Order: sequence, then C-alpha cells, then structure tokens
Amino acid sequence: MIVVPDEESGAGPKQEQTAVHAADTEPQPSREAPPSVPPAPACKDDREMDPVAVQRDALLTILAPNLKEEERLMGERVHKLDRAAAYQWMAGFLSSKPLNCPVHSRDSWIKAIIGAVERNNLPICKEILGLVASIISIESGFRRDPLAVDPSRGETMAALVARSEKDLHQKLGALLCVPPVPHYYKLYREKYYQRLVSCRTEGDVEVLAKSAVEDLKRDAAVLPDLLKRILYNELDKVANVVRTKGSMQLNLLRAQQVMKERGEQFTDTELRDYMYTLEGGVDVGVAALKPMFVQYAARYGEPGSLSWLFLVGMDYHYGPFSSRNMMEQIRIRDLSGRKMEIDGDLLRYDEHGKPETQASDSLKAALAALPSAEQTAVFNDFLLEKHPHYIYTNTYRIIASEHLKRFGETPFAAIGNLKMGEEAVIKHGVAWKTRSYLKKLDRTLNSLPWDQ
Repeated sequence: MIVVPDEESGAGPKQEQTAVHAADTEPQPSREAPPSVPPAPACKDDREMDPVAVQRDALLTILAPNLKEEERLMGERVHKLDRAAAYQWMAGFLSSKPLNCPVHSRDSWIKAIIGAVERNNLPICKEILGLVASIISIESGFRRDPLAVDPSRGETMAALVARSEKDLHQKLGALLCVPPVPHYYKLYREKYYQRLVSCRTEGDVEVLAKSAVEDLKRDAAVLPDLLKRILYNELDKVANVVRTKGSMQLNLLRAQQVMKERGEQFTDTELRDYMYTLEGGVDVGVAALKPMFVQYAARYGEPGSLSWLFLVGMDYHYGPFSSRNMMEQIRIRDLSGRKMEIDGDLLRYDEHGKPETQASDSLKAALAALPSAEQTAVFNDFLLEKHPHYIYTNTYRIIASEHLKRFGETPFAAIGNLKMGEEAVIKHGVAWKTRSYLKKLDRTLNSLPWDQ
C-alpha cells in the first residue's frame, strides 16, 4: 500500500493532497434534492436546548436513509472471515513486529477486537481487524491504560510536568502573583509534585489530577469572585488533563458522541471507567472508526486495493472525515480563488467541540464560490461535516458539480499534513505533524499478512 502525502505530490488542483483515487465504480449519490429541513422545534429553555444541535439532528434524520447503500457496498467490498478464521489470522501477526502484542495477553486482545467489531455491527473482515490492531499498537502498545510518557524517546514525567508548569506561567503569570495564590501554589506543589512525577499511566495521572482539583476548589472558595472564576476555569482543564482514554486513545468528547449515536447513555465517570477496560477501550474505538470505515470502503473498496484504510486510520487520528473534508476545502479554494488553510474543518469550533456561529474561512470562501447560496443553508449543511451524511447535502453536490465543470475529476478524499495542537507540544516536548502518524500507520499496515 502506498500513500502520497500532499507535500510530496507536486500536483495541481486535481491531485493536490491526494491519497487515493476514487474507484470507477464509486457510488453516486441520488441526484434528487433532499427534502427541505423543517424548522427547529421551539426551544423552551435555551440552557437545555442548543438550536444548532437541533438543526443538525434534524438534517441527520432526513439524510439517514442514504447511508443504507453505503453499508451494503461496504459489506460487498471487504474480505469477510468467520470467527475461527479471524482468530487464526490475527494470531499469526499480533505478537510479531511491529505490532508486538504481549504473547500472554494476545488471546484476550484478539477476542476483544473481534467482539468490538461484532458489537458495532460491522462484518468480521481482514480490513477492520487489521486496522484496529494497528491503531491499538500505535496508540497504546496494547495497554488498556497507556503509559503517561513514551520511555522509548527518553521522555520523563518530570519533563512533562515542567512543560506544563511553563505553559501555566505563560498563560496565568499575573494571576499566580496575586495573594494568596502564590501561597497555595507552593503548598500544592509540595503536596502533589512528587506523586505526579511518580505516575506511570494516564489513568494514574487522571486520578491524581481530580484529587488535586477537588482540594483546590475547596481552598479557592474564599477567593474573590473574579479570581475564583478564572481559577475554576483552569481547574476544569486540569481535571480533564487526560483528554484521550484507553487502548485506542479516543477523545472523551468523541467517545460520548459515538456512544450516544449508538443509543447508549453513559455518565462521564462510567464512560471513563469503561474505556479503561480492555473490551471497553476497543469497543468505543471501533464505534468511532465505523462511519469512516463504511464510507471509505463504499467509495474506494475494490479487490486488491487497501489504500483506503489509510484514510480511515488518519481520520481516526485527526478527526472524523477530515480527509474527505480536506478535499472539499480544496474544491472550495479552487472555486473561490481564496487562500485558505486546508485543515479538514469546514466550521469553527469552541474548546468543547461545539460549532461556533462565527463564519469560518471555509464558509466565507464557499459563499464567495457560490454567490446564489444562502449562508444559513450552507452553514446548516456544514454542521454535518463530521458525519457521513455531509456528502448527501445540497452544498456538497453543488460544489462537486461546479468543480467538475471547471477542473475535472477529483478524488473523494485526501491525506494532509496537519500540525498538532499545543497539548501535543506539552505532552511530547516537540511540535510535530500528522505525517509522523502516517509513517507509523504505513509501517504497521504494510507489515500485515493480507494475502494469507
């Protein structure tokens, strides 16, 4: 399997950032326009009902029938196995390099992976089994509670804590000088520092962070209201310092969403605990993989071609349908003539992952490219960018049609090279891009015995 990232392709609009090209048998969406979306229900209490979420959910309901054909095509284009054959196939490579699953726990991991595939109503097939095993190996090294730091890079908890403290002083330096904050800072550093640098796993860090935050909030109750509000906001971030959980390192917000979409309700604590189990971490990770796996298999799956698995793996890493949406941004950029960042996000999002109503660069460029389009309609369609449903919206169809007329055929999706956020710098000590992950995924997927 070969993937050409965007920086190496050297191609024009048709091929820029191209990962794999659409198969000739690529399914085409219905040409009938989807029905108009009914107005969002009247909101009795804005604090309980998010009108943007209501609008998005209404669109998802209307467009849901389109996904049935994708699931059918996916089922026809993967290499299915029965449970016994699946076990034997995975047993042949899971404990070998580069996956390196410990032999003593190999049976448990194989059963957990097969069970997660079944629980998420996916066919037991080489493609999903191999991809899930590869992601677990890359993300956690087959640990249900991953190590807090990567010792292979010479990293230590002390260095990670030092970077966190430096970041805190840069953000809140003035606040940390206001009495009695310096007193509490010194007190808590003496109380928790040694315990923190002794943490071995991410779960250890999370338990300690929550304990420290509970103590700090009790002590902060006596502070002036303004100071207390600022401090509480930062303490909430500390309480959630471990943003990704379990063996597949899935973001908790994403995990909450995919479990809700599957019809299962968890409290935050219940979901965290579930993701730190062997079965739970894999189950939730496969639930997050499923939408991309289905759509990319339906669009690209064909005998002898597995390059589409890179799209699924990379989207798991840097956000659902980012590869598809980066190609959409390229089309929007070409049509509008505007310079814009190709990052896979069509809208702006707050720190809680909620879409902001402030126009993004992609939205502005799309409106410039489609002068007859209404901003509300395009914004509403963009609300579906992290769902498979987006390609069935009017906005997607119009952009695809106009771009085809002017520039010719384009791939369905592309793999880009994105910069990681500041949390990655704090955790890893260096700024890095998604190409690092792509190289790991390439090495792992290409090591699997697909023909056996």
